[in-house]
Amino acid sequence: MSYTRTLLVAAALLSLPLPAAAEDWLVISGYSYHFERRDEYRADNPGAGWERPSEEYPLSWMAGYYRNSYDKDTFYAGARWEPELVKWEHVKLGVFVGLASGYWTPVVALPMASFQWGRFGFNLVGAPSIREYSGYIGGQVKFKFD
Repeated sequence: MSYTRTLLVAAALLSLPLPAAAEDWLVISGYSYHFERRDEYRADNPGAGWERPSEEYPLSWMAGYYRNSYDKDTFYAGARWEPELVKWEHVKLGVFVGLASGYWTPVVALPMASFQWGRFGFNLVGAPSIREYSGYIGGQVKFKFD
């Protein structure tokens, strides 16, 4: 998928008829580093998504699209659980649990860290190496809508 098509998919996701809350974030996917270096892995993973912290529970709802490291489209939706015990001033540690297309299993549970300063932040997600699957660390930048 070209960058133009990626931007069109991102625009479509962001135009969904959801009222923006003061805490909504625009999330831009961008880069991954694989522990096992292979030529067939993409390091650039363009995409866009949305994130909204829950008002009732210690989690953030997340949904979006990116081009994954296997050069496949990935649509994801789920929640990042952020227990109060592992939350500091600008840092939240948690686990993203949800569904994601373009991988050998659609169900994912991945450790995730979120760093936020005012209207700017970034997310780091990681996965260990399992069987033939190379572990990685991926990055996203995010901007608050308000």
